[in-house]
Amino acid sequence: MDALVCWLLLLLAFHVDCQEETPDPELHPLDGWYNNLINPDWGAVDTHLLRKSKVGYADGVYHMAGPMRPNPFEISSAALRGPMGFGSPRGRNAMITYFGQQVVEEIMDSQRPGCPREFENIDVPKGHDLFDRERKGNVQLPFIRSRYDFRTGQSPNNPRQQISEITPYIDGQLMYGPAKAWTDAIREFRGGRLKALDDKPHPISMSLPDRNNIRLPYANPPNPRETTRETRLRGVNRFWRLGNPRGFENPFLLSFGVLWFRLHNYYANKTATNNGWTSDEDLFKFDERIFNQARKMVVGIYQKIVFYDWLPRWLKIENDNQTFFDLSARIPYRGYDPTVHPGITHEFQTSAMRFGHTLVTPGLWRRAAPSGSDRCPWIPSKVNIAGQPGEVHALRLCNAYWNSQESVTEDVDALFRGMASTLAEREDNIMVADLAGDVFGPLEFSRRDLGAINIQRARDHGLPDYQSVREAFGLPRLESFEAMHNGSIQTNLDAIRELKKLYVNEGLNGSAPNDVDLFVGGLIETTLDGPGPLFTEITLDQFRRIRDGDRFWYENRDNGLFNDTELNEINSMTLGEVIALVTNVKVDGQPGVNVNNREIQRDVFIHRGNGDPCPQPAQLNINTAVSVPQTNGINRTIIENCVPWQTYDYFSGSEVWFPLTFTVLALFIPATIGLMICMAKIREKKLVKARQRIVKREKTREPHTYLAIEWVGPNDGERHIKIKFDENRKKIHVSDRRGKPLRMIDLRSHGSKQIDKLHIWVSEDTGTFMSVRTEGEIDLVLKFSDAMDRQEFIQKLEPFLRGIGLSLQKINFKEEVIKKNATTKEQRQKLLDKFFRIICLQAFKHTNMDAMDLGVLDIETSKQIADIQLTRTEFAEALQLKPTSLFVRNMFVLVDADKTGFISFKEFLDFFVVLSSDDGEGKVELMFRMYDTSKRGVLTQKQFALMIKSLLELSDSSLEQRQLDQLVTSMYRTAGVQEGSDMTLDNFKKIFASKEYAHTLDKATLNLDGISMPTKEEGSRSGARMTLKARGSTIVRGYNTMKPGTKNISMKRQQSVSAPTNFAVYPRTAVGQKWYAFSQWVATYQLQIFWLTLYTLVLLGIFLERAFYYAFEREHAGLRRLAGDGVTTTRGAASAMMFTYSTLLITMSRNMITFFRETFLHRFFPWDSMHFFHKYIAALALIFTIVHCIGHGFNLYHISTQASGDLNCYFTEYFRATDVLASFQYWTYTTITGITGILATIFVIIIYVFAMPYARAHAFKAFRITHSFYIILYILMILHGSGRLVQPPLFQWYFIPPMIIFIIDKLISLSRNNIEITVKKAELLPSDVTALIFKRPANFEYKSGQWVRISCLNLGPNEYHPFTLTSAPHEENLSLHIRAVGPWTTNLRAEYDANNLETGQEIPKLYLDGPYGEGHQDWYRYKVAILVGGGIGVTPFASILKDIVNKSKIDEMRFPCKKVYFLWVTRTQKQFEWMTDIIREVEQNDANGFVDTHIFITQFQQKYDIRTTMLYICERHFQKVAGRSLFTGLSAVTHFGRPKMTDILRNIKLEHQNVNLFGVFSCGPAPLTRGLDRACADMNKVEGAVFKHHFENF
Repeated sequence: MDALVCWLLLLLAFHVDCQEETPDPELHPLDGWYNNLINPDWGAVDTHLLRKSKVGYADGVYHMAGPMRPNPFEISSAALRGPMGFGSPRGRNAMITYFGQQVVEEIMDSQRPGCPREFENIDVPKGHDLFDRERKGNVQLPFIRSRYDFRTGQSPNNPRQQISEITPYIDGQLMYGPAKAWTDAIREFRGGRLKALDDKPHPISMSLPDRNNIRLPYANPPNPRETTRETRLRGVNRFWRLGNPRGFENPFLLSFGVLWFRLHNYYANKTATNNGWTSDEDLFKFDERIFNQARKMVVGIYQKIVFYDWLPRWLKIENDNQTFFDLSARIPYRGYDPTVHPGITHEFQTSAMRFGHTLVTPGLWRRAAPSGSDRCPWIPSKVNIAGQPGEVHALRLCNAYWNSQESVTEDVDALFRGMASTLAEREDNIMVADLAGDVFGPLEFSRRDLGAINIQRARDHGLPDYQSVREAFGLPRLESFEAMHNGSIQTNLDAIRELKKLYVNEGLNGSAPNDVDLFVGGLIETTLDGPGPLFTEITLDQFRRIRDGDRFWYENRDNGLFNDTELNEINSMTLGEVIALVTNVKVDGQPGVNVNNREIQRDVFIHRGNGDPCPQPAQLNINTAVSVPQTNGINRTIIENCVPWQTYDYFSGSEVWFPLTFTVLALFIPATIGLMICMAKIREKKLVKARQRIVKREKTREPHTYLAIEWVGPNDGERHIKIKFDENRKKIHVSDRRGKPLRMIDLRSHGSKQIDKLHIWVSEDTGTFMSVRTEGEIDLVLKFSDAMDRQEFIQKLEPFLRGIGLSLQKINFKEEVIKKNATTKEQRQKLLDKFFRIICLQAFKHTNMDAMDLGVLDIETSKQIADIQLTRTEFAEALQLKPTSLFVRNMFVLVDADKTGFISFKEFLDFFVVLSSDDGEGKVELMFRMYDTSKRGVLTQKQFALMIKSLLELSDSSLEQRQLDQLVTSMYRTAGVQEGSDMTLDNFKKIFASKEYAHTLDKATLNLDGISMPTKEEGSRSGARMTLKARGSTIVRGYNTMKPGTKNISMKRQQSVSAPTNFAVYPRTAVGQKWYAFSQWVATYQLQIFWLTLYTLVLLGIFLERAFYYAFEREHAGLRRLAGDGVTTTRGAASAMMFTYSTLLITMSRNMITFFRETFLHRFFPWDSMHFFHKYIAALALIFTIVHCIGHGFNLYHISTQASGDLNCYFTEYFRATDVLASFQYWTYTTITGITGILATIFVIIIYVFAMPYARAHAFKAFRITHSFYIILYILMILHGSGRLVQPPLFQWYFIPPMIIFIIDKLISLSRNNIEITVKKAELLPSDVTALIFKRPANFEYKSGQWVRISCLNLGPNEYHPFTLTSAPHEENLSLHIRAVGPWTTNLRAEYDANNLETGQEIPKLYLDGPYGEGHQDWYRYKVAILVGGGIGVTPFASILKDIVNKSKIDEMRFPCKKVYFLWVTRTQKQFEWMTDIIREVEQNDANGFVDTHIFITQFQQKYDIRTTMLYICERHFQKVAGRSLFTGLSAVTHFGRPKMTDILRNIKLEHQNVNLFGVFSCGPAPLTRGLDRACADMNKVEGAVFKHHFENF
């Protein structure tokens, strides 16, 4: 059984094997490769043209041949142009001529211009009848050299070699395209057919190819017949799908394309029918076999017709019109020879095959099918050209270029009938005008002289002269010009005569044609039988090699392509039979066709006159009119004139767009700046509006007190106030809601000041506004919650006024009028400023008036100043003190000599003169009189204590009673007065006018707010004149003046290092000083300098590498030659932009920076300088962006002025349709590169403008939003390069690594951002500071001095702002202290204002991102750290000080730092009481004197006045007694004025002479950090220790 199964399986396998079909034979490879198996590249696409003759380049390498030969135009005029209208005596017709053109399209194509373009334009002779009728003498015909192999043209041993674009084989590329992809695009893929129009089942004789809706890249030059750019440039989608890329040049060439298309489908249908494959399934299944069978039959038939029908007639037709060239005798076929190279020769390509140009007709007689008795119905042609006849007899060639489908669609059969009847031009040297002057050209030169082009092309290919080529092909040299003439053609003799004359005129050899161009000499050889001997030899040699070197030639039986039946069918086929098969034309000799119904002759290549059907009515010629029988005697022009030559300026249409584009982009910068400023102003208005308080109906329990909102002025906004009626003192007191006095209205009558009524203006439109007005006072403008509240206030005001003897006058106005006419504080202040300046002028006679900045004083203003009566509030504000303070009250009473309740100009001047003098004792006496209110000449101890208390009010300070008693006792002891006794003036002087303070008092004055007081000894630096500011500038030694044994806690913190002061000598020469300062600067910033230098060098390297590459290494691409150095600049700048914009992401990766700065890498890289690096790299990016944009301006101009078609070679990877003009607008606004470039530039402008310091300060939200546009910018940069105009995209190689780092960094932040943080406590502190204490997230580790980003959920979860932590790492919760200085921080304060939270409402939660590192956290790395905080800038140091407190509790602090100096610069310590508490805690726990704290109160004037001097003396006494500050209650030394940083650092350096590196850390406003940075720089100029400054601004 098993054996039987095995036998059955073997039989089945044998049966299946027998059923296997014979595989299809191998067909022509479409690219020519491996046709020759021994030499696979022979005959392949893109291989070299061959040379039979020697190289004729002028330099033997690549320079144009024949540099001394005459101008091609002149040669063309002399030898190639002449009378036309002479028909071929041998009967050659249009069929053989245009069939020859499609043979050329089949076997050779080297017309593609080289890339980059090499222009060898031909000078048009002055006064040329076609191209220089205006005799300008500067016209040039564009000529571009042919494409060549870049590997050649480098030496005489390797001269330039041009390339053949197609195979030389007759392999059907004309029908099927130059590549398989093309073939597939024109196939139907059903039944082996080529795709027909609309897929409709037309009969073969009626079918046309399908529309080119897939945009196959056919040649598509501008239409020379039309006169506008829009009509001259038309899309390739109007064409049909054919194999020949140039098949639509003229109607005759296109008709052959349709013919072969139909023939293929005929054989496809025949193959399918013969094999019974008629079902849809079979047609799809066997499609490939059917297609290949049809293809090989079409190619075989075409080979036979070309070689054995057309070529013999082309080469020779004898006088009998029956005898042709005998190929079998000259080149018999002996089979395939693999040693024969089939390649096209230069001689054949540039000259010999162009013999057909002399046969080309200027048009065609078209003939319809016979109708009735009319056997030859000639079809007239419509002419739709202005100035031309509306109808002519024949179709004109020059006006049909690239309009070929019109006549083919109308009647393709008429074209075949016409080509069979229309005689070719006579075989001579003359070319018709349609070629020699009116052949099509590019848009900028619509007509060209093909004769001149042929001559120039041969020179381009390096062909030698005519005589040398004759020798190369075995022909003898000619001894004279006349020897070129081989027949009786008169035009040839005329051409020889004119050519000889031209050569003589050019100074060349006129006896023999030794330097004649090959095309000209070969064409003059032409005889009536055909081409002359040279062109015949060249042509025979070429076609022999094409045939013999083709392994797939149809006669080669070894290739197995055809069986005998197929071979017989091919050999019996003629072009006439093909036409008969696939058209409706009746060809003589075909079945059913006889002499009575024949339409064209059997031999379609020759028309033998009356013996053949329908001879042409007349030879085609211009300016000739004839009448044919079918026109009923109408005399028509045979052919119309050609549309004249046209030019085109490619920059036309861009004259406006080009400057407009760059102007708009340039103007976008100031426009964006203007927008930024407008947004800043809008933000300021919003802030003002935000300051407008919402009035709630609320009451206060305080008697005679009312709540309202005061409108201070248009620029100052509004504020919540309390208004209290003081009937006893006849005053209206105004304070804030916390009770702080703001102003008061004195309603008492004094002397000449008599007040009998109070005026109120009430708004009649809103019902909530009113103003209180009285003489000499600023208007009090109030806003209430509603009219009821206002009415209640007025009702309470009236009895108050009656109680003090005043009446009330009420007037109604609109709210706008009340505001407009209100006397505001701002208006009054401007007047007071001038008042005080004039006071100064009177007090200091020597003062320059210009220095007081008085401006122009008119009479009215002077009178207003003289009449000013200062209120106590204004007097207090002038001194920057509270109007309710005892100091102000006593001084005001003392100055108000006439007791009017106001201070007049004279009273204030007298008082000011006293205080401005050098009489210290007089000033002390004045102070004594101020507090001697009883006028007894003594001060009681109580009055003395009150004086000290009033002075303390100046700094918002207070003392416990015990401390005050201590101070009074100490000062009484100094004065030698028994405690409890009265103090006389002499005793008072012992304290305040002692020798220690006498000079200080002499120099003390009364400084006014905003006015700098002059001194009498400006510029003196003597020790006797050292001001208190100078005293306050020293820290360690400045206060070391106490006697030994005096209790002084601050002194315990001072080091008592004894060290010599023999520092190295500072260089004396200017050069030495500058060099030393530079070397110290380098030592300080060596890491930053190294990395910035390295980055800059790398960036320059990237720029130069790309610039060099495009300037030299990519010279072959030609773009630099086209656009100049703009290309090298833009390419270098582009790469620099890619690098800079990408590396910006690294500087934005905060988590990475924080991580690495904690590693050992911080020793090698300045991570804290990343913010500076960010700005530096951004500046470099901007510079290269500007360079890139400017360079593109030059590039776009150059590109926009170039021929549109030429640009395709420079931008090879960018597709642009041939009908689309590459104008400036096209590149800029329709390409992805252009539009993204414009958009990217706009976004860069927006980002950079809104990144300016002004924008960050005044429009932060806009800065934050616009800075997030970087995402869009990166997308645009990616898209910008994706256009691949010049190079493949490179941006990703720069961008991807930083992007990955940045994304990971962002993901880390996002993992924290989405956690809602509960705020445990929110407190509103003075100076608009908001303290937030919130829960510390799990695993949140940080160091003191680090910062975080927070967003308030109520204000938008995506808006983050950075703030430094004020909590210490050991604390359970996190804390921030945020000052309201902008919209977001102001809104944040409002959100956490308990007054704005509803009962039971939860405190808004936060999102937290961080922590992030900065330089402040490295304070412990330095032996001596100097911390300087200004205002709210103390926040990082709050965290550090807390950390120090915690670490100080540890027995041994294990870090390098041994000493910390903390300098706090603040207007008044009361602004930040929370910071005072932290310092106090530090002092309590700092047993080892690790921290030395100094507080600088800047609320006092820097040039010290009398009040500050008195406080200074009291402070010194209190320091001696209590060991701590009178103002802060701290052991820290309190200074008045701003610190002098250079002196401070110098003293610290003296105290720590063994320290080589000091760490200076500052945070605060820019002036503070800049001043400290300058001080560090000054100290670093001197040899010794280095002060390294780390700072942050807010």
